[in-house]
Amino acid sequence: MYCIVYRFKLIEPTQATEARFVETWSGITDYLKRECKAHGSRLHQGEDGVFFAYAQWPSLEVFEASAAHEPKLEFVEMRLDWADLCEPTEVIFAGDLLADLSNG
Repeated sequence: MYCIVYRFKLIEPTQATEARFVETWSGITDYLKRECKAHGSRLHQGEDGVFFAYAQWPSLEVFEASAAHEPKLEFVEMRLDWADLCEPTEVIFAGDLLADLSNG
């Protein structure tokens, strides 16, 4: 399994923009699962309000192939909403899973 950890900071953090971000992230994750074979993700928020996400893919090859996917309008709209909400996304880590000791 290939995993990526992202960091997101909202441009204007409020309760409304945080809720919109979570909704947009969820929609993008659902789309990538449905259309690009992603395994899904987990979204966390730090005490400082910054968001972190852990995305899972079957392999690096499947992740890279998703970049060539012709996006549907719903995905394009979500990405535009994303751009209105967040500063540029920071990739903190990307690599293969070696051991999984979680419960789910």
